[in-house]
Amino acid sequence: MQSVKFLKPYYVKKDDRFVRVILAYQYFSIIMDEKVYHFIPLESREIVLDRFNREIVNKHDQFVFQKGATYVKFPLIELMGFDSFEEQLGDITDEHFDEKQRISHVEVDLVISELVHQNVDRLIDQALLEGDKEKFSMLTSQYYSR
Repeated sequence: MQSVKFLKPYYVKKDDRFVRVILAYQYFSIIMDEKVYHFIPLESREIVLDRFNREIVNKHDQFVFQKGATYVKFPLIELMGFDSFEEQLGDITDEHFDEKQRISHVEVDLVISELVHQNVDRLIDQALLEGDKEKFSMLTSQYYSR
C-alpha cells in the first residue's frame, strides 16, 4: 500500500490565479512497501492549484523520493492516488481559497444546462429554416418532453 506519511510545505505562495505549495528536502515523505521515502527536489518542487476550481494544474510533473541509495520517481497524478494525499494537501491549502472565488458544481451544472438548452433551441431553429420536419419533431419531442 502506498500512502503519504508527511506533507508539509516549505512555504505557500498565492497569487490571483494559483496557490503554489513549495516543497523542500524531507518536507514530504511517502510510505511504499512499508519503507519511508523522503522527497528530494531534483525535478519538481511545487504543487500548483488553480484558485478558481481547486484543481491541481501540474499533474504530470515528476517528484523524486529517496531511501538510502534508492530513488523513486512519480508523476504528481500518481501521488494524488496515495492514501491521505488529498486530505493533507487540503489541510495546507484550504485557507488560501477565497469563498467568492470557488465555483460550485451546482453553478457549473446550471451553466451547462443553460448552454445545452440554448444549443437545442438553435438546432430547432435550424431545422425550421431547413424545413426538416423529422429533425424538428425529434428535437422538440426529445428535449421538451423531459
